[in-house]
Amino acid sequence: MSLFSISFGVFLVLLFLIYFLFPRKLDKYQWVVLLVASYIFYAFAGAGLIVFLLTSTLSTWYAGVVLGRMNAEYREKLKKCTSEEKKALKQTSTKRKRRVVAAVAVLNFGILGVLKYTNFFIENLNVLLKGSMAAPIPVMKFLLPLGISFYTFQSMGYVFDVYRSKYEPDGNPLRYALFVSYFPQIIQGPIGRHNDLAHQLYEPHRFDYRRFTFGLQRAMWGYFKKMVIADRIGIWTGTVVSNYTQYEGITVFLSVMFYTLQIYADFSGGMDVVLGISEALGIGMTENFRRPYFSRSVAEFWQRWHITLGAWMREYVFYPLALSQPFAKLSKKLRGRFGPFVAKVLPTSLASFAVFILVGIWHGAGWNYVVYGLYQAVFVSTGTLFQPIYTRCRKMFRVREDGVAWKAFQTVRTIFIVTIGRYFIHADDLSSAFYMMKATFKTFNPWIFFDGSLYSMGLDRRNFQLLIAMVIILFVVDAIKEHGTNIRATIANQNIAIRWFAYYAVLFTIIIFGIYGPGYDASTFIYQHF
Repeated sequence: MSLFSISFGVFLVLLFLIYFLFPRKLDKYQWVVLLVASYIFYAFAGAGLIVFLLTSTLSTWYAGVVLGRMNAEYREKLKKCTSEEKKALKQTSTKRKRRVVAAVAVLNFGILGVLKYTNFFIENLNVLLKGSMAAPIPVMKFLLPLGISFYTFQSMGYVFDVYRSKYEPDGNPLRYALFVSYFPQIIQGPIGRHNDLAHQLYEPHRFDYRRFTFGLQRAMWGYFKKMVIADRIGIWTGTVVSNYTQYEGITVFLSVMFYTLQIYADFSGGMDVVLGISEALGIGMTENFRRPYFSRSVAEFWQRWHITLGAWMREYVFYPLALSQPFAKLSKKLRGRFGPFVAKVLPTSLASFAVFILVGIWHGAGWNYVVYGLYQAVFVSTGTLFQPIYTRCRKMFRVREDGVAWKAFQTVRTIFIVTIGRYFIHADDLSSAFYMMKATFKTFNPWIFFDGSLYSMGLDRRNFQLLIAMVIILFVVDAIKEHGTNIRATIANQNIAIRWFAYYAVLFTIIIFGIYGPGYDASTFIYQHF
């Protein structure tokens, strides 16, 4: 079911009516409405694919129950242990729990890996077998379940948290099923934490006019970013990347730069839509973006971009690696040879490399995505490793770190670095990405700004100029929010004429300037494929 379809509009209206008119005497069962709605929504993406969602739900729920029992058993035995027995008891309990976690992780990450990455391995194996007597292995035809990367990470995060005794397991499989399948987040996140989201899903919610209208306003802003900006940019960038051998110089760089804007408007727009819908229902989900293109370093960029994925990787990959025994031994060796700074930073940099390789692989099955992860890791790690050198250089050249010029330079530098990284995920594969990079610097062709070439790639002059105007509006809104202004609250506090003028202006901009043409599927989000 497309978020942009009439059927989704009808679905939402019916859901709002049933949810908010639910009998007060049955408040404790109101969450069932959301569960049924979530599975109906998922069934529209392919009823047969629900089996994968159910497998992930039931396996992680049961694992949580088993781990909860083990935690309770450990606490009881601990009360009766002597101080000498406690260490052995802890080791035994940890080993048992790790077996459970390992089993459910192999199952869930295995399903994700098989469905998403099998053909990648087959294609690379065929390259290795080329020239031998062996016949090439045929690629498989898998249907990728909607949101599998997101619900797998979310449900496994729950298992890891129960394993660590952060909270008690959810004993109700149906309520837990809602946590995994909650329809606003199933397409492209955010990746929720059980202790943040679950209790909101299960609590009764009554209609609140301000909250409801604020939610719809945010959803409308998301539709504006997706349909007016992202899908319009997609026409231009799609023309270039699908015929990349025909373009060079500034044209290619502009395509990648526009793609950088497209993926932001697309992904953050999708987040605004689903977070707005959820807010209208009275359920707050974790923010996934915080104006990333105002970042002053690549590390800060990743703290503002896809925040919940970064938090998941940090919590369940980075810290376990950085604090592991092998890394502790490495740190100890480095301390003796190179001093405390290198001993502290180098092991964490290696952990960062591991994290970003996984981030790259998470984005897609291809060497271009692996290189994309490595590219990000280099800038994040070297930024920390060479920080003392950078500090000395700034002092040497008397750079005012609180100055506007320096902050602007850092922001532009970060945007440029991020844009170069987008070559790897904008192109279809690694060789195409390197070809496009080479083509960018092969020719200097500034005349494209004057000879009309920019208007020959799917967007005529009017649409191209409209796009630039809308991007400026997006930038201005983000700049205002970056300075701490709550735009929705500010508009809501205006008189009724100004308030409704603003609402209708956005609404009619979407209706009039949204992209609806053949071949441009507004229902498809870029990150839906990741």
